[in-house]
Amino acid sequence: MSDEITISELAKLMKVSVHQIRYFEEKGVLAPAYIAENQYRMYGVDEIYRLSHILLLRKMGLSVQMIKECLSNLTTVQITSLFRQALADTEAAITQLQQTKHLISKLLHEQEHIPLEDQVTYYIDTREEIHLSLWFHMEAQEYLQARQLIQLKENIPNLFEADIHYAYDETDTVGIYTQKEGANDLVLPRGKYLSRHVYVQIEAELKEHINEFYAYAEDQGYPYHGPLIMVEKSYLSLFTPEKLHYELLLQMID
Repeated sequence: MSDEITISELAKLMKVSVHQIRYFEEKGVLAPAYIAENQYRMYGVDEIYRLSHILLLRKMGLSVQMIKECLSNLTTVQITSLFRQALADTEAAITQLQQTKHLISKLLHEQEHIPLEDQVTYYIDTREEIHLSLWFHMEAQEYLQARQLIQLKENIPNLFEADIHYAYDETDTVGIYTQKEGANDLVLPRGKYLSRHVYVQIEAELKEHINEFYAYAEDQGYPYHGPLIMVEKSYLSLFTPEKLHYELLLQMID
């Protein structure tokens, strides 16, 4: 019995397809030890090691052409550099996946805990301190326009994945903020907040909801201070087609 193995045996050993092995052969990065009289491609230990190196480099994201260079022409220093870059790329991918995981977890948590669309619910809860970074200001009677977004797109990453905070004070302007650790443009201190979730089809409906929110606080005799905060949670609108989701907040005075 031959010490070498066939292409199908090699494929099973390395947990790849015969097609992949033939592809590597066509690209000139892997060759059989020899071709038997029956035209079977035969592979020995050297070819097994070479295929393992090819698969490792493919896992790092290298093209077949770069693998060919790596296995034939590159120096140890150059190969080390490739691995360092692959490590950096992998760490970046892990960070991206962690951010995606956090967003999905947040979305599901909030969707499970917010009132239903047809429920008008006011409640008071304790919030942790939030640091907000100013995005831009606009007139209180204005609404976001597509042209504004394209002009200001460089100032905010992952538009609408983050909560967008609108701060209404006694002036005629509204500050638009996003949460950012360490930012001090606006800090919402830890404490109790009156909250209500609202769903609107058009932004013009928000004024009525805001007036109702203030009226409720006054009717209940709730003392409050600071600006009214309206938090746009556009990602939650996935669960309420054709309606945008907002949360209204007022900080209570202890």
